[in-house]
Amino acid sequence: MEKIRTFCERVKTSINYRLGLLWYWCRLKSRKNIFVFGAPFHTNMGDNAQSYCIEKVLMASYPGYKIRIYETTDLISGDFMLLREIRKFCNPKDKIFLHSGYHTTDLYMWEESMQRMVISLFVDRQIVVLPQTIFYQKEEEKETARKIYNSHPNLLLMCRDEISYKLAEDIFPNCKKMLMPDIVTTMIGTQHYQDERKGILLCLRNDKEALYSEEQICALKQELEMIDEVSISDTTISMDMEQVRKHRENILFEIWKEYAGYRAIVTDRYHGTIFSLIAGTPVVVISSIDHKLSSGVKWFPDSFKEYVCYEPELDNVGKRIEHIYKTTYNYSLPPYFLDNYYADLKKKIEE
Repeated sequence: MEKIRTFCERVKTSINYRLGLLWYWCRLKSRKNIFVFGAPFHTNMGDNAQSYCIEKVLMASYPGYKIRIYETTDLISGDFMLLREIRKFCNPKDKIFLHSGYHTTDLYMWEESMQRMVISLFVDRQIVVLPQTIFYQKEEEKETARKIYNSHPNLLLMCRDEISYKLAEDIFPNCKKMLMPDIVTTMIGTQHYQDERKGILLCLRNDKEALYSEEQICALKQELEMIDEVSISDTTISMDMEQVRKHRENILFEIWKEYAGYRAIVTDRYHGTIFSLIAGTPVVVISSIDHKLSSGVKWFPDSFKEYVCYEPELDNVGKRIEHIYKTTYNYSLPPYFLDNYYADLKKKIEE
């Protein structure tokens, strides 16, 4: 009897699942959708800020469309089963976007593999690749990417720095290309903080992109402690990913408010740089292993020069912080990137 009951429950669950799936695909067919493939499945809040801003910008640019954002892990599992199902059920009105970030690279092959599959499956649709850093270490991976990307007849590749753009010109000559700043810059100038500011924050990565050793960072911290109290953090947080999904907006706004409590920030993260400017906090940018920082800071206009500087020599960081402490700030920046780059995103894409 128990076996029969268990079997019946299993059949019931299976039927409910299939009915639910059928309902979902019918919903896809009955409305205009924007599919964004490649959202983060980890707690790096820089990448999560991209998801937040992508949804915000696309909703403003394409009213009437349902924005559907999918994580890379869901898309690649089961031999890209979900991606293949979406391909079957999406309709001609739907638009295809690839999530921004550091995905066009062989450093993170899950994301790159997912992008290659999207490009191969949606060969009859325009695909917009939101701003990317481009970098390949292995010649064979670069050649594989070259073949797949160049085979698509209508691929728009947005590059978030000049070096990536030059690499794209070489590797992807058949693709349309555009220089665009990281989408999280759209938040700069939208928040204003009047809280008291004190101390220095070191926002530093602890992964394979880090350039400086633990000993070098320790020496820098000791030097800066001669100026003011020093805290250390990262844009990657210790939290369950499910909680990040549920509370992404609140977490981001809490981080930006925290950054607004410091007088100065030192970071080797590009989103650490952007987060600092969202908070209106002056930031000294140091190097990581690639061109992401050195090239990325070139986006900031002259009106930002007292708020952001790139320092390639770690020994000079202390002097930069001393300069910040001697400068008077109103801790407010204009919405330069939203106004000049993303307010007319739809027009840029259509052109």
